[in-house]
Amino acid sequence: MKSNTAPGPPIGTDPAQPVIFSEGYYQHVVREHGYDTFELERFTFDLAGLGAGELNVRWLCHHRATDFLATPQPSRIITTGFGMSGVPHMGTVSQIRGITALQNGGERCQIVLGDLDAHNGKGRSLEQTRELADRFAGFCRRMGFNETTGILRNQFNDLDCLRNMYLLGFYAEDSDFDRAEEDNHGYYASMGIVDGRMTFRRKVSLALMAADFVTLGQDFDAVLVTLGVDEHKYVRFTREVTQRFGADTSLRRGFTLASIYSRLTTGFDGYPKMSKSVPGSSINVETTPEEIVARVMGDEARTPEASPSYQLVCQLFFRPVDECLALVHECATASPAWRKTKAELAEYLISITELW
Repeated sequence: MKSNTAPGPPIGTDPAQPVIFSEGYYQHVVREHGYDTFELERFTFDLAGLGAGELNVRWLCHHRATDFLATPQPSRIITTGFGMSGVPHMGTVSQIRGITALQNGGERCQIVLGDLDAHNGKGRSLEQTRELADRFAGFCRRMGFNETTGILRNQFNDLDCLRNMYLLGFYAEDSDFDRAEEDNHGYYASMGIVDGRMTFRRKVSLALMAADFVTLGQDFDAVLVTLGVDEHKYVRFTREVTQRFGADTSLRRGFTLASIYSRLTTGFDGYPKMSKSVPGSSINVETTPEEIVARVMGDEARTPEASPSYQLVCQLFFRPVDECLALVHECATASPAWRKTKAELAEYLISITELW
C-alpha cells in the first residue's frame, strides 16, 4: 500500500489523545502489524462491477480479496455489521451504501445489526439496542439493501452464531483480546464512552463478532468482511483464533477470510472520526437540516483526508469517480464549484435523514 504522504508519528504514545486516520496512520498499520504490500494493498482488480480505480476511491485497501474473487460466486459472501450504540451517522450510512453497491453488482451480502454487541461492548440497555436494530433494519431496506437476495439480521435471534461463539472461545486466549483493541480505544475510554480495560463483557462482544464471521464460513468457502480500517484487528483476531481449531471441534476452519477496509470518515469539530457515541463528531439521521447545512458549509478543510465533506462525497457515491478526483483541486482552492458541491451534498444528506 503506497502513499506519497510521509508516515505520521507513532500511534498510541498517549492513549488519551485521538488517533487521526491520515495516510500516515494507514502506513503505520502496515508497519506495526506485520502486513506487507501483497497482504494489505490497493485494488488492482474489478469487484461487483466496480473498476479498480473506483474501488480505490470508495475504499482504502483489501486483504486477500483476490482469494475471495477466485472462489466461485455461489460459494462466497460479503458481510458487514453495525453496533447499535446510537442512531446511524453518515459514516455508517456510507458503509450501508457501499455494501448495497456490492450487492447491486451481483455479490451475495449480509448486514449484521449488533444489538448484543452494543449491549455488552458499550453498556447500552438490551431493550434500547433491540429497538434500534429494528429501526436500522428498516433504514437499510429504504437505503436499497435487498434482504430477499441478501441477509439482514440481528445478533439476538441467531442462536447458531451464539453457539459457535462458545465453541470458538475454547481456542481464544486473554492476550488475543488485548491485542484486538482498536487504536482509538484509549481516547474513547478517557471520555467515559467505553470500559477502560478489556472486561469480560467486552470480550464476549468481540468473540461474538468473530463468531459472526466464522458462522458464515461454515456454509461458504470465502467470506469478505467490509469494515473501517480501524477495525482491522477484529479480522486478525478471528483469523488467529480460527487457525487453532482442532479435530475436537465441529467448526470448520478451511474457508477464506478476506477483508476490504474503508477510510474512516473524519469527524466534524476536530474529532478523529465520526462516531455514534460522540454526537458532536458527526452528522446523523436525527441532525436537523439547519445543522447539516451549517456543518457541511462550515467545513473549511483544504485536503481530502481532512475534509469530512469530501470524504462523504466519495464514500456515499454522491458523485461519479471521475468527478470525485476532480474535486480534489476544487476542495484545495475552495472554488465556487466546491461550495456548490457542498451545498448539494447538504441537501442529499437531508434527504437521507428523511429515510430514517
